[in-house]
Amino acid sequence: MNLEELRKIQEKMAKSVVLDDLVPVDDLKYVIGVDQAFVDDKIISCAVKLRLPELEVVDKSVKVEKVNFPYIPTFLMFREGEPAVNAVKGLVEERTAIIVDGSGIAHPRRCGLATYIALKLRKPTVGITKRRLFGEVVKVNENLAKIVDGEEVIGYTLKTCKRCNPIYISPGSFISPDSALKLVEKCLKGYKLPEPVRIADKMTKEVKKELKY
Repeated sequence: MNLEELRKIQEKMAKSVVLDDLVPVDDLKYVIGVDQAFVDDKIISCAVKLRLPELEVVDKSVKVEKVNFPYIPTFLMFREGEPAVNAVKGLVEERTAIIVDGSGIAHPRRCGLATYIALKLRKPTVGITKRRLFGEVVKVNENLAKIVDGEEVIGYTLKTCKRCNPIYISPGSFISPDSALKLVEKCLKGYKLPEPVRIADKMTKEVKKELKY
């Protein structure tokens, strides 16, 4: 495995990132949440499709596949990208955005898992993480901070409930940082995670429990 070659792939993909809205957030009809987990040598990929603005679940998808790439931080797109795409692609239609449990452009090479999915499916994606992977955090107010790379805003941190730590939000592609934040805010229901990812995470835990027994 040549990590330098993989870096070059990520850097090349990052050049294709578009930080303009493919679809205005208020015109989106559906949002898909994606979450993944591992059991032994298998990867579980769960996707859930919600109608906007009601956040009503309209479809789900579960894929269980063999893992064929090791865990290497900042290279997760090579481990999780194709399985995530396989779980999502049957749910995607016009005016659909995807929220991913993983990084977008707030990544050392501007190419996290959410970016990979966006470029593969040509749909707007937003990455959500629980920790900072890349960029400096500049506080805006008590609940909001910008994630910056030099002078450029590449995402936001948002404290989504009183007793939780903030989540880190960055666009994957085909959506601006401000619109990524707006989409996440539209998908909150009082929990730490936006509903699409929260429900996908719950699905993943259920499937993982079934596979263990």
